[in-house]
Amino acid sequence: MSGLPHYNNSKAAVNKYEPVTVNMFDVTLFTPDGDDAALMLEHVRSISGLGLEQSWDPINQKYKQADRSYAGIPGQTYIDVTITFTLNLNDANENYIYNALRRWRNRVWNPLTGEMGLKKDYCGSALIVMYNRVGDVYRKIVLKDIFPHGEMNNLDELNYDTADATELAVIFRCDNWDDTSNGLT
Repeated sequence: MSGLPHYNNSKAAVNKYEPVTVNMFDVTLFTPDGDDAALMLEHVRSISGLGLEQSWDPINQKYKQADRSYAGIPGQTYIDVTITFTLNLNDANENYIYNALRRWRNRVWNPLTGEMGLKKDYCGSALIVMYNRVGDVYRKIVLKDIFPHGEMNNLDELNYDTADATELAVIFRCDNWDDTSNGLT
């Protein structure tokens, strides 16, 4: 027998299947203010919370000494997606990514004026595509009706002990999404 059995017995190895890598993605944010989506994409560092498969707790019944279990209903039907951005200042000394996200949050609730917005005015959307090394898309997620909520983390502390670039983590609430994966029916 020629070759190494541990390689030859692996269908993924013999067929040269590509690994899924977590750094091959793009995200396009469509804000209600129409901010520059390409510029926002340049500053996305990571996305978490894409657990789109909602779980449910089983319902249990007893009959004498036997347990019966049934599928229950989901405890929640929304997801919270966290996107972390890098921050830069432009030629006008504006923290433009922070400003765009702050404008978006102010459409929901402006803490300086107390003004609150309507959902139709503060919802945006996002398109996330995952691809292989040559750019072939294998999964596409459309987050519909998203809006930032909670604190915009990482800007509440200054520190003389580090020279690290500042990043901004923003949590987006999403009630509705489409998830399209190659081969998923």
